[in-house]
Amino acid sequence: MARKTKEEAEKTRQALLASAFKVFSTKGYAKTTLQDIAEDSGVTRGAVYWHFKNKIDLFEKLLDHAFLPVRNILFSKFEETSSPQEILVTLMKIWLHHVTSDQNFRTAFEIIFNKTEWSEELMPCKLKYKDEELRFIKKVELIFENGIKEGAFRKDLKPAVASSFYYSSLFGLAQYSLFFKNELDINKEIDSFINMFLHSCICEN
Repeated sequence: MARKTKEEAEKTRQALLASAFKVFSTKGYAKTTLQDIAEDSGVTRGAVYWHFKNKIDLFEKLLDHAFLPVRNILFSKFEETSSPQEILVTLMKIWLHHVTSDQNFRTAFEIIFNKTEWSEELMPCKLKYKDEELRFIKKVELIFENGIKEGAFRKDLKPAVASSFYYSSLFGLAQYSLFFKNELDINKEIDSFINMFLHSCICEN
């Protein structure tokens, strides 16, 4: 019985997250209420509070649900023994795959880009992800440093500049895929983006 209750609770939690994705992306963060999400998922408002402290907690858990699995995959690649260029190419492939094919990932980006006013109450959540992004940037910077030392990347590259450009390219493509999704199928052009990146930094022998 306890196992069934636990499974049912998790099923309700997943349903609430699915409704949160739907309602936040439709109404935006500010105009969404927990009652809206409860009604969309077919549960009581009390059931929402059983799983989440408040709307901020639900919003943060929604972002974690969408972003943390991808974040964990990306950060794991920094521990591999592949060459610097192979690591950066792999990171780009993983990122662009999720940007174009992972619906929760895409919806979460649409919510934070287009449907959220970052008020003071949301700053802790925003700063948490800002810190994670800075960690990513610094790890990419180290990859460029190692690549330059090994002769894989051009010696005139500045690692900090290269990593900021790399990061900006990834997030820019995520935005592009949302704003101009009918203009270009990014998923079909992943190799083109990778070739442009490599051409900009690879050392020519």
